[in-house]
Amino acid sequence: MIEKNTTIKNVEMFIELIKFNLSSSYFVHRGNFYCQKSGTAMGNPLSPALADLVMETLLDHVLEGIDIPIPFLKKYVDDLITALPIDMIEHVRNALNEFNSHIQFTCEVENNNQLPYLDMLLIRTAQQKIVTDWYKKPVASGRILNYFSFHPLTQKLNTATGFIGRVFKLSTCRSENEKKELVRDYLLNNNYSSSLINRLINRYINKNTNTHESNSSTHPEPKVYRSLHHVEKLTPALAKVINRNFPNVQLGFKCVKTNRLLFSKLKDATPQLEKRNVIYRIPCADCDCAYIGLTTQQLKNRLSGHRSLINRYTDLKSSDPNRATEREEEFKKTALMVHVIENEHRFDLPGTKILEQDNRLNALQVLEMCHIFCDTKTVNYRTDTSNLSVVYSGLLHSITNGER
Repeated sequence: MIEKNTTIKNVEMFIELIKFNLSSSYFVHRGNFYCQKSGTAMGNPLSPALADLVMETLLDHVLEGIDIPIPFLKKYVDDLITALPIDMIEHVRNALNEFNSHIQFTCEVENNNQLPYLDMLLIRTAQQKIVTDWYKKPVASGRILNYFSFHPLTQKLNTATGFIGRVFKLSTCRSENEKKELVRDYLLNNNYSSSLINRLINRYINKNTNTHESNSSTHPEPKVYRSLHHVEKLTPALAKVINRNFPNVQLGFKCVKTNRLLFSKLKDATPQLEKRNVIYRIPCADCDCAYIGLTTQQLKNRLSGHRSLINRYTDLKSSDPNRATEREEEFKKTALMVHVIENEHRFDLPGTKILEQDNRLNALQVLEMCHIFCDTKTVNYRTDTSNLSVVYSGLLHSITNGER
């Protein structure tokens, strides 16, 4: 059953790995380690899938023990909507809450023939029919992505278009003009211009009234997805060039000015020597040169490797200089060791500094070449930058020479 989704063939091992993953969530606060005792951490990629599995299991288990017919039951993550006899509401809620003490449900019942569910309001008419309306909570601020926010224009337009779609699809009790007025008021309060709002509304209506579908028999190339940081004026220009030359590449844009920058970090910072996926610089203790390296392991382990190799050579040279000379080529594994052997210099390992950190190996490799290219005092081989694109080389040459 699992072979289609994983290369792990042993089911017992797969289950053991899942258990390990779910029971090893921890964080550090003020020097103390804390382990999560129940549930999964927010931000864990497994959390949404597990939440859905738990809810499905819960409903299957509880519904088996309920001996009354339930006309319908719909679920969105942990939000449920159903219809029950009034005298059975508490009975069903208690049955749901008894499944697990950590999962407790509250209940909201129909009031004045209305019941909100997600961003939709269900309304029972006098004819015993259900109509819907777009709904926002009384405490809602009315804010969506502001037109003047530091985001790509496409994200703002998509946000506004998505809002228009929700209002038009969910408001079955409103006329088209009423929907348009609701959309205009909401978007105007978020600094979208009237002309832009009208264009977006008309585009949405025309798109949804046009039922013609393409009958093209051609098979388009599979999409390749890439992301770019949003830099005003620069990113749109790059996107045009990429879209023109690589039509199968679908670009997404990441905002660099996020709310995270406004808040203090509560988690303990990872000590420098325990960081992974870094570009580091080790200065020479006897001259103004330095060695630039890349490691995906903890920095302290990589420095330990450098230290071990230096000590082995130094000890051998002290005890048997002739043998050390014979084995020089064996020790010259890195440009750092070449500098140590040929110049008899020492490197200041405790003075190592981290230049960059990135979880993408290909990005780290480019960054390492860039730093080696720009640092005129590095002991690294010039061939270490041989794979650097001429585009980067030209830009870096201009930067290092102070050109604009």
